Amino acid sequence: MEAPSSVAVDDASFDYSAGGDELANKSTPRRRRGYIPYSTIYERQKGGYWVPGLQVEATIVHVERDVSSSYHILNPFIYTIELEHGRYKWRTIKRYKDFSALSSRLLAHRTAERIKAPVRRARNILEEVIEGNDDAEEEGKGEKSPHSQDNVLVRELEFDESDERENGLRPDSTWDDLQGESSKTDEDLPMSSVPYFPMVPDSMIAEEHMEERSKKLEKWLRSMLKVPVNREYHEMAEFLDISRYSFINELGGKYKEGKVKKRPGGNKVYIGCKQFCVRWLLPWSKRWLMVKDTYVAYINPSDEEIRFVLLFDEQFEINSPDLALNFRPKEMVLSNLQHVLDLRCHREEDTQDWVDTIKRVLEETGQIWLHRKRYNSSFPQRLSSYCQWFVDAKDCWEKVASLIEMAREEIFIADWWLSPEIFLRRPMAEGNYWRLDCALKRRAEKGIRIFILIYKEMEMALGLKSLYSKKHLQELHPNIKVIRHPDHYLGSGTFFWAHHEKLLIIDQLIAFVGGIDFCYGRWDDSQHMLTDLGSVVFEPRSEQNEVEPIPKDSGKVAEDGKNWQQIHRRTEHIIDEETGHKIGEKRTETISKPSAENGDGAMRLKEAFATPKQPKLRKVMQRAVDRVRAGRRESGDGTRDTQTPQQMQRQRHSADGTAEKTEIVVECGRPMVRFSNFTSNLSALEEHQTTDILDTSEGGTTPTTSETQSKAPSGPKGMTTPTGNAQVMMEPKQNTLIRRALNNLKPEKARRRWRLAMQPSEETADEYIVNYCRLQETKVDISGLQGAGKLWPGKDYVNFVHKDFVDVDLAFNDFINRYDTPRMPWHDIHSIVYGSAARDVARHFIQRWNAAKTEKLKSDNRYPYLLPKSYNSIRVPRVLFGDNTQRVEVQVLRSCAHWSSLIDKTEDSIQQAYLSLIANARHYVYIENQFFVSMINSADVGNEICRVLCDRIIRAYREKETFRVFVLIPLLPGFEGDIGATSYSALLAVLHWTMLSIAKGDHSLIQNLQRAGVENVQNYISFCSLRTHSQLYGKSVTELVYIHSKLMIVDDVHTIIGSANINDRSQAGNRDSEVCLLITDHEFVEGRMNGQPFRAGKFASSLRMRLMREHLGLLEQSLPKTSPERAAEIDVIDPTCPSFYEDQWCQVAASNSRIYEEVFRVYPTNLVKSFEELVSWRAERTMAEEAPEKARERLRQLVGLLVEFPIHFLRHENLSPTFASKEGLVPTSVFT
Repeated sequence: MEAPSSVAVDDASFDYSAGGDELANKSTPRRRRGYIPYSTIYERQKGGYWVPGLQVEATIVHVERDVSSSYHILNPFIYTIELEHGRYKWRTIKRYKDFSALSSRLLAHRTAERIKAPVRRARNILEEVIEGNDDAEEEGKGEKSPHSQDNVLVRELEFDESDERENGLRPDSTWDDLQGESSKTDEDLPMSSVPYFPMVPDSMIAEEHMEERSKKLEKWLRSMLKVPVNREYHEMAEFLDISRYSFINELGGKYKEGKVKKRPGGNKVYIGCKQFCVRWLLPWSKRWLMVKDTYVAYINPSDEEIRFVLLFDEQFEINSPDLALNFRPKEMVLSNLQHVLDLRCHREEDTQDWVDTIKRVLEETGQIWLHRKRYNSSFPQRLSSYCQWFVDAKDCWEKVASLIEMAREEIFIADWWLSPEIFLRRPMAEGNYWRLDCALKRRAEKGIRIFILIYKEMEMALGLKSLYSKKHLQELHPNIKVIRHPDHYLGSGTFFWAHHEKLLIIDQLIAFVGGIDFCYGRWDDSQHMLTDLGSVVFEPRSEQNEVEPIPKDSGKVAEDGKNWQQIHRRTEHIIDEETGHKIGEKRTETISKPSAENGDGAMRLKEAFATPKQPKLRKVMQRAVDRVRAGRRESGDGTRDTQTPQQMQRQRHSADGTAEKTEIVVECGRPMVRFSNFTSNLSALEEHQTTDILDTSEGGTTPTTSETQSKAPSGPKGMTTPTGNAQVMMEPKQNTLIRRALNNLKPEKARRRWRLAMQPSEETADEYIVNYCRLQETKVDISGLQGAGKLWPGKDYVNFVHKDFVDVDLAFNDFINRYDTPRMPWHDIHSIVYGSAARDVARHFIQRWNAAKTEKLKSDNRYPYLLPKSYNSIRVPRVLFGDNTQRVEVQVLRSCAHWSSLIDKTEDSIQQAYLSLIANARHYVYIENQFFVSMINSADVGNEICRVLCDRIIRAYREKETFRVFVLIPLLPGFEGDIGATSYSALLAVLHWTMLSIAKGDHSLIQNLQRAGVENVQNYISFCSLRTHSQLYGKSVTELVYIHSKLMIVDDVHTIIGSANINDRSQAGNRDSEVCLLITDHEFVEGRMNGQPFRAGKFASSLRMRLMREHLGLLEQSLPKTSPERAAEIDVIDPTCPSFYEDQWCQVAASNSRIYEEVFRVYPTNLVKSFEELVSWRAERTMAEEAPEKARERLRQLVGLLVEFPIHFLRHENLSPTFASKEGLVPTSVFT
């Protein structure tokens, strides 16, 4: 079933450019007067239940006698109350006794509040005096500071704010302002003006007078709702069926809530013996049940914490007959794939009302989740989504870094391996600023909630040290929560399968999905360099130099901030000519002035950090800033921070009156980052000027201009004194002690800072635009830097085959000698998706997080249950999109089962999509994957990808079609091991199953094609790999490029990007958990297929051509780069025509393979078919060793990175695990 998109994309003018149900619904107002931020779901109830600034309307719309039961003698009538609060409308059913109980409790509550009122008024007066003193002092400082008069952003009056001004409310009114206004008019009302509560029960009232009775009750209820002390009372909230989750922005509509009783337990998947004991031995518990757009959840009334979330899915039912239960009139049973929720209501009419409401929600917003979706996926097709691809981690991680900085509410991360110390942006010219853990810490300090799911490895098999990652991340800030899963208990534990997803979700609006883990060794670019020696440039038989620039006398900087001198410490390493080992060193110091043109390294850093100018950036940002509130700089939105002793900014005026900036850096903890602050000064923005802010604080915050100036007071009330190497702003001592005492008397000052937000969705989009534009103009001060820092520091310098990871908790300690061992380059694919599809990815994460919490941390409130946002209204600012972002159709695919998500089914929608797309392919299939383990009619390997490929090629052969299959896999599995060693290794085990899948044995793909009569198999399918070479210490070296992609492109229209390998572990569904995106193009460009005109999808064709250009060395930055003459012969537009597939692709792969075999005698190779031949092959000296010049000349004939995969390597050997090896002791399914 196809799902209509509900995503609106905001361009510079905020025109609605995408359709959907929400946009088509004209009854939904564009603006509302107030809203409760989504982030409050993680806070306790403090600011009240209701939306600030909105009235509550209550109307009794119907009264009827209850004829279904004779038990209610004193309360025979049922009242239906309709309530309206802003855009929320709902109904509740009550009897007279409910009104009476509420009246008694409100009377008691009001009496208690009257007793507390004098104390509260005195405290408020004291706080006003204290705040007034603060404001007066700040104004005094401002009068004496010539640069503290900032222009304030002023927003024009909106069309729906006139009634606010008439009512005396300011646009930036706080919750307390609203309460204060109400209390002035309502709290002190004389009791004579409050309608009396009718004390006569309904049983003594004639039925013809019930209409009059309902009017009296309605008038009484309305008057009670006008009094804040009554309206915010929890008994009133319970009476009206509301909770603190009722009106939170982006949680969806207000349908029904109320108290119920719940039977303990209910998990469908067995998670231990406690499951039986809890369900049948514990009493029923009281819970608060609520129905939302796409789920049902219940809350513990005592602490208002979510206790479980029941998502709508294909098996969601009310009183399912499959459960074979006897349903009582007051009971109902809700069930889905995860849980069976047995509930009991107080009255029969309540039960029926719950059932009717849930059915209505299922028919409206939940219908899409009940139907079966394509490929048996849990998620529908999102017809109008936006998606962007990334090749290799460099561009992807830079986008990740930018969007993490823009997160407003939540960040979700799910990863197989997460290394906190990885750098997202490289070179690391900004110190640790863009390190992953530092970036997450900054966001957590701003109030962003971060939830991380990490695979809990078997420590005896893998050295990922996920426990270290968890401890390190959670120690950064309380807002960072990490769960490791699964546990490895006997009986209920999981030992062989892993959580293999690689997900990053921001605000449930943006989702990264693909194959790149946030861990060591993954960062790479299209150059795929083999060496990384940093500033040390090694040349044969010469001294090695390392330059380390440091500022001279950093405590005494010239007043004008210019004419700095730097000491350059030069370390000369003395190298032995024969052995090449370091035998000594010589240190020298030189003094020089930094220059912008200081060496190739500095130029390289400048090129790396150069930001392309965007003419429309200022215009877009200005429009967004115009919509942000004038009082924004006073709201605790995370832009304020105190100035540290390490930074100071001065401004003086030149003779012509123009402002001249003088920047003084006193202490350099890391290279400075200059941010352009857009929101601090509107006039500067209008004149297209920026205010540079120096940020050298540890937290990495960006203080505004007004704060920088207010922290440097002038005159007798403030003085500046140097302390050590820094200048510290001092405060008069007579104010310090008084301030400290007064601050302790402000218990509710934080609550007063919560301001009324008038434009929920619009201002949210504006904030994204402002933050993104500011981030785009980030500038890095690289003056004085010489040489190039390491791109792969410490554990990031990896060669998996040479040596596996050790001591991964020691991030910056090398474990591979980078002076004699080249690194293994990493090739990978990732993607980013926006809008509804990103909500789907977030929904998967939420399901997994909630399942892990249920299994491991059910009663630990430090780890909350997560709630999915509503799909009704999604707005994506267009400024977030990259250059190659395309409008496409997206469907989320998964491999998941009971152990990974606690669902009572096995989902293998990834495999089903692979099989369907291959079977229906018309022209070509392009596959890049880390593994290729798929056999035909085999008892050991169950996935059917090879079988479908075989059938499709046979059909093309018999029908004489032009059909091509491109398969790219790594030359060797990424496991430590020596193929020629006597000991067995996991490398040989995976290689064994790979060879059996491709060309070795009766179940292999090629042998089945040959048996079917396909004469020249290579005309239809090619197996290729990637390899590169470089110079290390004056010596030619080579290494394979490790392909870690999980990609398939079909016919330039369909693309699958995700984490799933081609093996049973990823495809079966009940093994490793995986997530992929199936992306289908809906926008096309002119292309060619087999020489004929063809409409190629923008997304799929651009990705395919980008990959082919990289592999064939046609990119500007390619290493090694193909010669211009040879490049002119290659055209990647048509992938199926013989002139490309046969004459270029296959021929280049074969030619490159021969060159590498001649120069380096590389293996694996088709020239080696047994271990004896391998020993002889390795024993001979290479051309690179005997004739370096000839070898270099031969290497110049290479075309890109493409080589043949040696399908006949060791074909005469049995590579299956031996019983004596540890690989032979585990099931074969571990390797397949």
